[in-house]
Amino acid sequence: MQARRTQRGLTISGFLFVAFVVVAIVMLGARITPAFIEYYSVRQALGDTLAEAKDPTIVVDLRKSFQRRVDTGYIESVSGNDLEISKEGNTVTASVSWTRTLHLVANASLILEFDASATR
Repeated sequence: MQARRTQRGLTISGFLFVAFVVVAIVMLGARITPAFIEYYSVRQALGDTLAEAKDPTIVVDLRKSFQRRVDTGYIESVSGNDLEISKEGNTVTASVSWTRTLHLVANASLILEFDASATR
C-alpha cells in the first residue's frame, strides 16, 4: 500500500485573503491612474507651450497659450493663472504645482501632490 500524501493548495480563507488584496490594489490603481494621466498631459502642455512661444518672456502670452492647451486637453486641476514663470540667464522655466485629493472609502482619502515644469 502507498503512504497517504498530504494535500497541498490554497485554502478558501487563503484564497479570499489573496483575492481581497488583489481587488484592493486594482481599485487603488483605477482611482490613481486618471490623476497621473492628467499629470503627463500637463507636462506635455507645458513643454508645447514653451516650445511654440515666439518670445517666452511675455508672461501673458504664455498663460493664454497654456490655458488653450489646458482647455483642449480636458485638464481640470490647473489653469493658466496657476502657471509660474521664472527666467535665469537665457533659460525660461515654466512650472505648475497642484494637489489632488482622492476619496477612497469612508473617511480615508489619498492626497497626491504634483509638480510639473518645462524649460526652454
